[in-house]
Amino acid sequence: MLKEGGVSPVKTFATENPELVEQPKPGKLSNEEKVYFDDFEPGEPIEMIPLPPFDDGSGKVLASPELHKLADRILNLNLLEVHQLTLLFNDHFNFGGNDLSQLVGGGGGGGGGGESQVVEEVVEEKTVFDIKLTGFDKKAKIKIIKEVRSATELGLKEAKEMVEGAPKIIKKDMKKEDAEAFKEKLEALGATVEIV
Repeated sequence: MLKEGGVSPVKTFATENPELVEQPKPGKLSNEEKVYFDDFEPGEPIEMIPLPPFDDGSGKVLASPELHKLADRILNLNLLEVHQLTLLFNDHFNFGGNDLSQLVGGGGGGGGGGESQVVEEVVEEKTVFDIKLTGFDKKAKIKIIKEVRSATELGLKEAKEMVEGAPKIIKKDMKKEDAEAFKEKLEALGATVEIV
């Protein structure tokens, strides 16, 4: 069915279901009814309403007095007590490997009030290593320079300066197996090497 001019009417939700579409109220909206930026006229100031304070002293607060007391107690905990609280949260909510104290930056230490507490430290296992040349046999200098040059893809001059500048880190960010193999090669040539 075509309207005059040969254009078919466009079907929209509003044209198909006029009873479900909220009709705009005639006249201007009151300030309490204005929610969206489009509700305000161009150039009309938009009053920004600040969030209510936690406690404004008037007795009208967002939280109950019990919650205020709990918040005050938590804010006055020392670091050891905060750590213990996070451990309790971990146990209660079953966080498992994701230690809540690591997520929020909490930790042990701090005034334990004379009580002796044992806090286990997590030791991270190192996954990348550096090779440090600490010294070399002067007779093997040329062989060591060649090996360093091939392993680091440096030019002859740079490799020579690196070897002569010992003690110096000559290769960084190596896997443990690769670092040990490179160390063995250099030591076989007469170098003194450390894995750091």
